[in-house]
Amino acid sequence: MSLLIKISVLAILQVLAIRALADAAPRLEVAVADPSAPLTFIAYGDTRFTQRDGVANALARRALVARVASEKPAAIFIGGDLVYEGSNTEDYETYRTETAVWSQAKIPIFPALGNHEFRGCDKDLSPCLVNWWRAAVPIGVRSFRWYSVTLGPKILVLLLDSDSSLKPGSEQRTWFEQQITNAGSQMEFVFVVLHYPPVRDPIFPRAKDEKEIARYLSKHTHSLQARVVVVSSHIHNYERFRRDDVTYLVSGGGGAKPVPVLRLFGELSKLGTAENFHYIRFRLEGGDLQGAMVRFDPERNGETAWTEPDRFEVKARDSLSPRKNGETQ
Repeated sequence: MSLLIKISVLAILQVLAIRALADAAPRLEVAVADPSAPLTFIAYGDTRFTQRDGVANALARRALVARVASEKPAAIFIGGDLVYEGSNTEDYETYRTETAVWSQAKIPIFPALGNHEFRGCDKDLSPCLVNWWRAAVPIGVRSFRWYSVTLGPKILVLLLDSDSSLKPGSEQRTWFEQQITNAGSQMEFVFVVLHYPPVRDPIFPRAKDEKEIARYLSKHTHSLQARVVVVSSHIHNYERFRRDDVTYLVSGGGGAKPVPVLRLFGELSKLGTAENFHYIRFRLEGGDLQGAMVRFDPERNGETAWTEPDRFEVKARDSLSPRKNGETQ
């Protein structure tokens, strides 16, 4: 066999291996009792569960957990940095203890990997991944770093690993493209949840390959049946953008030490507050997806601590709603 043929066969086998591994990533399902009824779910990130001082606001984190539970969501999606140090099992125990109200209510929780899930595992990622698989994700996800969830019959959620390659031809990118292009005509919305924001305030540097997601969507979103919403975290604040018919949200206000943002370059919320502990509540009713940034102010007491300073709507492509898609109400 010639060297050229050997190289060609090897290349084909590598492509087939990538496709087989991509197909193997699990798809979980959250069934809903009445698909025609309004559906509420939550997304946010950077909770940083830990007992350490100075890296998170435990008061805000716990308040958000309790408020999320009161929403009675069908599911909760966490965009990474669930714990402060992924090598430390005590941080995962703090997560388990502080979110007991979620477990008691049997609310499904679906986290994505963030950089802090790998903190303390610089030379070998395996211990950190084992901790995440054992303590954070559903059993069906164990041994995988990305996966998908169907939320009722109309929503598909793709949870990505920002620290694995998202470049064209990579295992994760192949899986991502397969999932989003074969979502099915019944899916009205595709959510992409990942840690590093593909679109954000440009004062923050790129971390990995996250911009590959924005590049792909800019070319393909108009040919998709479903509307696409991207929810990321990493930046400890809240931002909302719209690019190429895609809504991009940064939701990193789950408790980690706040980081200010400039709110320039097309940022839509125009919030006037520098510190924004929050989560995002989504409510699907008919073909309309309503979003609200639910903010907690730790300096206030009772109900005065809670506001909803940014609201927006994304409507299904076949929705007859007259409100303009993606605009604040």
